[in-house]
Amino acid sequence: MQVGQISAKHFGVSVLALGISLGVAPRLYAQAPNAVGDNPGSQVSSSEVSEIIVTAQKRSENLQRVPVSVAVATASQLTNSGVTDVQSLKMVAPGVEVQSNNGYAYPIIRGVASKGSGAGFESPIAFYVDGVYYANATANILSFNNVSQIEVLKGPQGTLFGRNATGGLIQVTTRDPRSTFGGDVSLSYGNYKTFKGTLYLTGGLSQNLSADLAVQGTAMGDGYGTNLFNGKDVYKIQHDISARSKWLWNAGPATQLRFIADYTDTRNSMNAQRIPLGGTAAPPFGPSYGGSEWDVDGDTMPLVTVKTGGVSLRVDHDFDAVQFASTSAYRKTDFTFDNESDFTRTRGRVFGEDQNDWQFSQEVQLLSPKTSRLKWVVGAYYFKAGSRYPRFILSNFGVAATAFSSSSTLSNQNTDSISGFAQATAEILSGLSLTAGLRYTHEKRELTDASTTTVALNGTATVVAPGDQSLLFKKLTWRLAMDYQVTSDVLAYISYNRGFKSGGFNASALTLPPFEPEVLDAYETGLKTTFLDRHVRLNVAGYYYDYKNVQAQRSVNGSTGIYNGAAAEIYGFDGQLQTQISSKLSLDFGYQFAHGKYKQFPGALIAAPSAAGGYTLTPGDASGNTTLLTPKHSLSAVVNYTVPFSEGKLGFNASYYYNSGFFQDPDDVLRQPSYSLINSSVRWTSPGDRYSISIWGNNLTNKAVTNLYSVNSQGGIRGVARANYAAPRTYGATLGLKF
Repeated sequence: MQVGQISAKHFGVSVLALGISLGVAPRLYAQAPNAVGDNPGSQVSSSEVSEIIVTAQKRSENLQRVPVSVAVATASQLTNSGVTDVQSLKMVAPGVEVQSNNGYAYPIIRGVASKGSGAGFESPIAFYVDGVYYANATANILSFNNVSQIEVLKGPQGTLFGRNATGGLIQVTTRDPRSTFGGDVSLSYGNYKTFKGTLYLTGGLSQNLSADLAVQGTAMGDGYGTNLFNGKDVYKIQHDISARSKWLWNAGPATQLRFIADYTDTRNSMNAQRIPLGGTAAPPFGPSYGGSEWDVDGDTMPLVTVKTGGVSLRVDHDFDAVQFASTSAYRKTDFTFDNESDFTRTRGRVFGEDQNDWQFSQEVQLLSPKTSRLKWVVGAYYFKAGSRYPRFILSNFGVAATAFSSSSTLSNQNTDSISGFAQATAEILSGLSLTAGLRYTHEKRELTDASTTTVALNGTATVVAPGDQSLLFKKLTWRLAMDYQVTSDVLAYISYNRGFKSGGFNASALTLPPFEPEVLDAYETGLKTTFLDRHVRLNVAGYYYDYKNVQAQRSVNGSTGIYNGAAAEIYGFDGQLQTQISSKLSLDFGYQFAHGKYKQFPGALIAAPSAAGGYTLTPGDASGNTTLLTPKHSLSAVVNYTVPFSEGKLGFNASYYYNSGFFQDPDDVLRQPSYSLINSSVRWTSPGDRYSISIWGNNLTNKAVTNLYSVNSQGGIRGVARANYAAPRTYGATLGLKF
């Protein structure tokens, strides 16, 4: 049987399972109201699941009317579930994972991901804040403050959004300022002597002008772990300070302007890495060591510093016959990190990097009037960016610390991209609508001032300078979708989307050739339903991805390079069930099944355990292996229960997340085992919601979950496994005031 036939069969099974879940779930839930009603003294509340407005199609629409798979987390859901940064999103959005390495964010949606990091690299998962694309992965490990809601769009975004993305996008929307004075302040203290404060102020400056200011700061007195070499703390936030201000000017009855400025300064050792417990070091750097997962044993202290900020201006005007929107933005990021590269106390390999990034983007949209039966949008997007290495150095020391070699790389990677797009939705029959969209992208990549200087142990210097180079990519992408409003509470849809991510240069591994664009064709069918008098919302989708020319990453003598050569297929289904059983009790569930395989992957980097310690790295065939970072099953469950009484109300929250485990690299050697996470909180709120006290705990079972787990090249064919871990058990209390 051919691969295409197998894929179609599997896709059909996924859709059938989706249908079964729709048929069974309502009947299972239908017993819940009766059970509540049978309890003496209780009554069934008329409360409904709240309406959610999204901008997945560049206009404000009810989530249940949009034929796109979207996971949404509101501000209250994020707070109740202990989600304070982008890496915790999986607690409320199953199928979404954000890992990190040395300060770079690695988002994963439905098994589409990249662990590539460096100057000019962009993720296949696009990241937006208030409509502005953040190209730099070092600026995307955000702590949330002043968030209104977060939308996760699953599948390729090759039509409406600024940068093409093969896997999806994460879109953060912050609150708009109000004309009346108000705000809130909170102060938290937790274990590891963790202090966090937030402040939000808003008010009117004139009749038509309002503004706000959101500030947050975090500092830790103790780290999660210790550097056994010198007794100093690691996994410690020295400071994380951010400020964001939005100004809203109602310039006329049909005109609004939003100006936003933000800045973040963070310094931490969250990039700490170690040889995993039970692992072995690569010779000749010495034996492995014990301690906890959060302990390291290196002669160089890990450190990450990020200073990032930007400004943007959004202009909206309604011309009656057409709506106009313009978003202009500029951002700048300075990033540096230093770390061990042999992960032992032996003076072996030390790595350091400085990376400077800037970007400018301009988007213009024309949209159909709000009352138009034909919904359309036409626009253009321009993006220009530069990313450079003023310092990228790997130092190798001999065992006796008398011999020395180094490799130093300087380079710049520039991007100049312009695209035009259009999408329209028309009701062709009663309740039946057709959506069609196109996007054409013209993108140029340049590598300039690039050189690598290698100094051998005998002092001989070798310089690799490839000269200035450029690449040009031209690509047409699209979206086709059909949806049918079965009833006022049931929407069925089917879609076909193509997304692409442009190629580029390996700015930190100049011996590797440029990499080509990757393309993903996505076929999806789904249902969006609301039932039981709007007490229940169930949205499900089945999908099949045909993933070509996958941009895979590999470790090359301490740096990360990207190369093509893989073709993959990923299929599965996911869904979210949200219930409002009564005004006091809500239950939310999310589930994703994903099956990903490399159909072809010759020339992959394969790691094999070495009898002498560490791993041997050689080219091999990864065809048939599981796609990296793709758990077969992931599940989330959130329960919220509120108890009102004369002195206010108590809110109880419990959040659960399960992941069946996944392989970290295409060679299927290192695997994150299955794991579960539990967060919980109890919150008292005074009458009128003015004062609040919260007691909270995250990762209550103290599970060690890897942020990074991969084989790092030690030069030649030698390699060693390294690991970095997400936060252990944390707990504390928060005092809040609203005014």
